[in-house]
Amino acid sequence: MEQLKVFDENYTYLRNENRAKVHCEGLWHETFHCWLVDDQFVYIQKRSAIKKDFPGLFDITAAGHILSTETVADGIREVEEELGIEVDITKLHSKGVVQNIIKLPTFIDREFSNVFLYDSIFAASDFSLQQEEVESVHVVERQALIDLFVNEVMTVKCINIFDGTLAEIGLSDFVPHERNYFEQVAHIFKE
Repeated sequence: MEQLKVFDENYTYLRNENRAKVHCEGLWHETFHCWLVDDQFVYIQKRSAIKKDFPGLFDITAAGHILSTETVADGIREVEEELGIEVDITKLHSKGVVQNIIKLPTFIDREFSNVFLYDSIFAASDFSLQQEEVESVHVVERQALIDLFVNEVMTVKCINIFDGTLAEIGLSDFVPHERNYFEQVAHIFKE
């Protein structure tokens, strides 16, 4: 069973707990969120249809829990595991910690999300997806995604980088992060 560090609401370490208990009791824990970006686009992932949580929804380019034995920097493994990209540390920029809460009938996810931007241009051939985690990767115009995240538009167009198919998506097509999370990420994209 995965062990996670548990924190109080002020991000003070308390103890380690197993992941199931953390989500069942809604305990604060750390995650790693990495958004792949370039000057014009943000890359988003579509979660695998076989994922236990939020199958088939769009989400952060790569993200995951930071285990009790890991540092925040170790979260880079998520980019490498899910997307098959070897991370160039010089292109990875920490944007701080954003509190993120997802409440569902079956669990409460209270995260201190360590948000990073990875600035580079990617082609489909750069990716080797972990199929049980990620179905596809799409690009969205950066400003359009900002507008969606701050509720200025209801939908945006995204393009599957592997087959070129176009889709129109809204916030309801994303993992249900709270509004505050989306707004803070939109602000980060503007920097």
